[in-house]
Amino acid sequence: MSEREDAIRLLKILGLTGLEAELYLLLLEKGPLSAPEISDYLVRHRPQIHVALTRLVSKGYVEELGGRPKKYRAVDPEILYENFMKDLGSMAKKALAYMKSISKPRIEERHGVWMVRDADIAKARMASFIDDAKIDVLVMGDIKFIHMLGDKLEKAADRGVAIYVLAYQTDERGAKFLVDDLPFLKKLRTAISGDMIVVVDSKIGGLVKSRPLITMKHGLIIEERALLDYLSHDFVNRWVTSKVIVEKRYGFPLRFTFHRLALYETRKLLLEDKQLMLHAKGYEIESGTPTEVRGRILDAVLELPAGYAHFKIDTGEKVIRVGGLDAVMEEVAGELFEISEAQGT
Repeated sequence: MSEREDAIRLLKILGLTGLEAELYLLLLEKGPLSAPEISDYLVRHRPQIHVALTRLVSKGYVEELGGRPKKYRAVDPEILYENFMKDLGSMAKKALAYMKSISKPRIEERHGVWMVRDADIAKARMASFIDDAKIDVLVMGDIKFIHMLGDKLEKAADRGVAIYVLAYQTDERGAKFLVDDLPFLKKLRTAISGDMIVVVDSKIGGLVKSRPLITMKHGLIIEERALLDYLSHDFVNRWVTSKVIVEKRYGFPLRFTFHRLALYETRKLLLEDKQLMLHAKGYEIESGTPTEVRGRILDAVLELPAGYAHFKIDTGEKVIRVGGLDAVMEEVAGELFEISEAQGT
């Protein structure tokens, strides 16, 4: 698209017709002209030119000089642009306020996978999820994507949200850039390749494919818990084998919605002979009844190849196993895990 075509496109966005846009550009190029002269240049009938001139004059885009014949000249385009941006800003605020006022969805269970046809819009939607993060966030993507999320991640970190970032296609220089630019990150690792992923509190997530051989110009907004579970499992599988860039500890109590990540962090602490307690909220496997369990952590089993993943805790009355929401063999399926140090340690 040529520069002239871009200019005409912009003028159409400003509300001009194709003829009005051509006429305005002609006056910019040639200076003041009469209606007959304009008609000759544009090879249009004079009645069409008069209609276009009348509209442009009424909008303030063209100035009129009296006399015989009348002369017309274009207003400075910078003035047009400034006025348009001012009007656009005012209109956008009013329109946004109105749209928010009528957007009152009924409270309903989130489910399903929604498609966003534009990848950039999908990334923006994924970034917006971080604003509502309360417990933990998983992020995977390239430097550009992670940097785009920087401000939102920093605000989440200030709220006490645990953030895990896995960057790919990142050499030493790129890793240093992330460390320097996002100093608040406590958990940062690098992997060879991956997609752009954001998962928040195990409730909502997004995915945009970014591998060269898998062309995908759209994104997926995921509200299905089972699929979010798969995304978080894939993330943890990559995490445990990735190169550590930043590894700082979060303070107790540690809170997770991502079961396998909670197990991974707990295992590291147990290897340091830490005495730990677990408070988990979830459901009894047999009955599906909501439950809460508390106890001393005896073990954190995470055997990724075999698929075994559960806490083994002593409640004081019995020893039970606490798995994730995909638990089958365990006694409790947990969805929120809080790990703290045992008193007296």
